Amino acid sequence: MSCPHVAGIVAYVKSFHPDWSPAALKSAIMTTTKPVKGHYDDLAGEFAYGSGNINPQQAIPPGLVYDITKQDYVQMLCDYGYDTNKIKQITGDNSSCHQASKRSLVKDINYPAMVIPVYKHFNVKIHRTVTNVGFHNSTYKATLIHHNSKIKISVEPKLLSFKSLHEKKSFIVTVVGEAKSNQTVFSSTLIWMFGCPPKIFQDFIIIFWDKF
Repeated sequence: MSCPHVAGIVAYVKSFHPDWSPAALKSAIMTTTKPVKGHYDDLAGEFAYGSGNINPQQAIPPGLVYDITKQDYVQMLCDYGYDTNKIKQITGDNSSCHQASKRSLVKDINYPAMVIPVYKHFNVKIHRTVTNVGFHNSTYKATLIHHNSKIKISVEPKLLSFKSLHEKKSFIVTVVGEAKSNQTVFSSTLIWMFGCPPKIFQDFIIIFWDKF
């Protein structure tokens, strides 16, 4: 039943923001949910229950959104080894790779969740860019929630200050640690807070390890 509910909510949010891209709409819905914890398979984590319970009213003014352009998706296909002919079949136009393939992972696309496959010892950097769709002259402060002493997560910069609407700011999340053989999935929450009472904009950092 989630599909028709989400489709209706997308139409509802889009009625307020007709110029938003599909990625921006999805970001607004995902980052303003109420997280669900402890009701599903803990080993599956967010893979079992997604971002959480959707709040349509909160999704209308999300504050920040992660946007993704068509060329971003095309470049991701390039990084995965798709040639020009295959890309044209998918896009239906003359889209092509504008940069040399870096063989990057899905984690590098500007998505509201950060999923990192790791093996034993790891040191991973994740780049993200957010767009201000909230208020002029606004500052968001990063807060991390995680409960694993063997994994260190940091965000730089910790403050994102905007002077205008549609302004973009980038940040880097660094995840350092060691995978444990008795755990397959670990998740953390990155929260950007603004105002008082705070407006919360959140996403998830999900780490899962390959077999040892």
